Amino acid sequence: MRIAFVIPDVTRGYGTERTTVLLANTFVALGHEVSILSIFKEEPQVRFPVDERVKICYLIQERYTHKNSLLSIARQYVRAVMALRGYFRKHAQDVIIGQTFLSNFFLWISGKSTCTFACEHYEYGAYPFLIRAFRNWMYRKFRLLVVLTEKDARKFISRHVRCAVIPNMISFPIAEESACGKKRMISVGRLHAQKGYDLLLYALKPVFEKYSDWAMDIYGEGGDRPMLEGLRDELGLAGNVNFRGFSTNIQYEYAHASFYVMSSRFEGFPMVLLEAMACGLPIVSFDCPNGPADLLAGDAGLLVEAGNIKALSEAIIRMIENPDKREMYAKNGLCKIRQYTAGEIYKRWEALFH
Repeated sequence: MRIAFVIPDVTRGYGTERTTVLLANTFVALGHEVSILSIFKEEPQVRFPVDERVKICYLIQERYTHKNSLLSIARQYVRAVMALRGYFRKHAQDVIIGQTFLSNFFLWISGKSTCTFACEHYEYGAYPFLIRAFRNWMYRKFRLLVVLTEKDARKFISRHVRCAVIPNMISFPIAEESACGKKRMISVGRLHAQKGYDLLLYALKPVFEKYSDWAMDIYGEGGDRPMLEGLRDELGLAGNVNFRGFSTNIQYEYAHASFYVMSSRFEGFPMVLLEAMACGLPIVSFDCPNGPADLLAGDAGLLVEAGNIKALSEAIIRMIENPDKREMYAKNGLCKIRQYTAGEIYKRWEALFH
């Protein structure tokens, strides 16, 4: 089949972009003709390895930002719609997969909703009420909406949107054993308010007062980096907390940590937890919507009340003090993660296609 993924900007190095590349690589390896249509282009190239058989097409060779003036945004929207219409006139597709609300909005305006599987990567309540109401109405026009969790599916279905649940797939081979026991924690994500790194820094202060020989390495970039580095220094954590930027080999970094900490305010279905568990790491996480509770069910880590800084701090200390528990959580996670392999996730997509 001819399959086209439509995404706002595949060069941005975050979870949606990684998921898109993983799916494209999986589909093309199984004999499909696959294209990624990146509506905009911010960076010179894609940050993740793309199978050479996957065609990447940039429709607009410029950066998109919602911080532009309303007139500039309107112009970009018109150009995006015209570019999509032009592409699909020349390149017929059997399946279109729209990644994120913005891409799906452009596809709807372009007249392609009835042949598109729309995908949502954020939890249901991430948008304000009026936008949610419009989004729910718009998604009724699509072939089907694909969401990441059963919880989100129930919410969309109650608004008369046809849904299927397909979680993200793991991007690494599953480790044969738990990760090493270095005195090092790791967290990976965009330096943005959503990821809650300010909450994490406050939670880490009592941790490092008790265990000053441990360290936390945070991988990722974003506009909040100066603020977060300032908060780290203000809390006296400069000797223990490192902002490492992007890593070209994050699998290596996971494998050389003792456990993973996630402090997000909300998620869709966190790729980073899939990756960390596949690399043999136990998890400490806020029970934020959505994903962590599903992934950590079955004793694969410690789940604490969302936004509770004191509880997160105590859970991190418990993980440090109990290496046997870390080993147990890691082994349970390695068993649980097998349902998220590329082969298992592809079976769900194949059922939709047929």
